[in-house]
Amino acid sequence: MIEITVIISVVSVSAALFFGIKSAKRADISDIEERTRQNTEIKVKLDESISLLKNMQDELKSIIDRLTTDEKKLETLTVEFVNLEKRVDRLEKGGNT
Repeated sequence: MIEITVIISVVSVSAALFFGIKSAKRADISDIEERTRQNTEIKVKLDESISLLKNMQDELKSIIDRLTTDEKKLETLTVEFVNLEKRVDRLEKGGNT
């Protein structure tokens, strides 16, 4: 009778250890899957942010290029205006253009 009790005890402890270890592994796998999902979400968000920043950078470069072009045009117009003022002043004084 004692042998059966010992065998039942050993089987009981073995089953508890087996199912405990199996449950712990399942929890570890679940944790790994959750961390992987979260890391993937973070990576997607970072990629979207990088893409948005790249688009903003391109747009800013375009704006800077247009400003540079406009600045050059303004310089040209300023020189032409100064020359025109000089010609008008000479005409008003009765001189030649």
